[in-house]
Amino acid sequence: MCLIGFSYIASSSVIAPILSIYIKDVMQAPVEMVGLVTSAFFISSALAKLILGFFAGGKRTISFLLISFIIFSVCPALYPLTRDVFVLTVIRTVQGFSYAFIGTASLILAALTISSLERDKGVGIYTAFLSLGLLAGPLITTFSIPFFGVSNTFFFAALAGLVGIYAAYILNRKFSEIERDWQVIGVRVEREPLKNKILAIIRNRMFATAFIGNLSFFILFGVILVYAPLYAKGNLNFSDELVSMVFLLYYVATTLTRLNVGKIVQKVSKDKLLLLGTALSVLLAFSLAYFKNGYVFAAVFAMIGAVQGILFPVGSMLIAERIHPSRNVLANSLYMMGIDMGQGIAPLITAGIAIQYGLAYTFIVSAVISAFGAIAILLMSRFNQKS
Repeated sequence: MCLIGFSYIASSSVIAPILSIYIKDVMQAPVEMVGLVTSAFFISSALAKLILGFFAGGKRTISFLLISFIIFSVCPALYPLTRDVFVLTVIRTVQGFSYAFIGTASLILAALTISSLERDKGVGIYTAFLSLGLLAGPLITTFSIPFFGVSNTFFFAALAGLVGIYAAYILNRKFSEIERDWQVIGVRVEREPLKNKILAIIRNRMFATAFIGNLSFFILFGVILVYAPLYAKGNLNFSDELVSMVFLLYYVATTLTRLNVGKIVQKVSKDKLLLLGTALSVLLAFSLAYFKNGYVFAAVFAMIGAVQGILFPVGSMLIAERIHPSRNVLANSLYMMGIDMGQGIAPLITAGIAIQYGLAYTFIVSAVISAFGAIAILLMSRFNQKS
């Protein structure tokens, strides 16, 4: 499972720094199409996560995991073979669905196949491999671009996916052995109607707080993912490999804070961390638009990565603490939908701003939207204290 997690994250993070540059500079597509292609991926992924929240494991799950990995890995190799933005959008949509399946199914299986005594340690190792994947992607991109160019770098994303295909194949072959170790599938629990389960999760104030914080941040990150590479190249004169290095700094910061989040939550309460992290990301997004120095831009960009390393796991912790175990899989699927919803919506709502006012204003708009999220978290926190 660790190799699966590493593989799909590494492949995705190879693509992240250069996709906008490829669409704008190589395909010569307008800025609004950059946002559309990105949105298609995350909207597809969000819909897939909703479907995937309705199950937890089984032979069919592992078989589909292998098929999804093959599709996921083939898609990046198709990017350089087309110069049609519509075709690229279709490919990204298909890849988004497979991405969601891999991410959600592997997280579920990682928890289910580990002994309950070793689960915390095992899931911790799994998430550490995800962090290594985050670092591996932009590191590959940084060294690939000078030698092979932007277009050919997508083939390295496909190669990174091959590791996951192999791991999923081994997992599929060892299904019977793995099934004996499952901790949740074999336990009979009282069935709850799906409608009641969804309503109970949505009405849980702590889930709502975590979801709003997650959605708010990834609206902001969705704008950064699409427009920051173009802004760095056009306004700050960064080369393609420097853009990739900025993403590497971002993910280094994410990894460092994620590895230390256990110590951080011992000093600051989780609900306060959620509020402070969301508020800080708002200020940092404003700073991206304000500062014109390349070094400052890179530093602020990395600080946003550090915030991401705290916000997402803290929200997951709150859900684990406040949601009934029988609803946990669906709750986490809905929570993770906030990642894709934010990144899917953000480029669409800021495309017009980018065209009419410039790329810097998209950072400001994303900050304003996330500020409303921070206010909502503050109000809900006060309401929780009173009740």
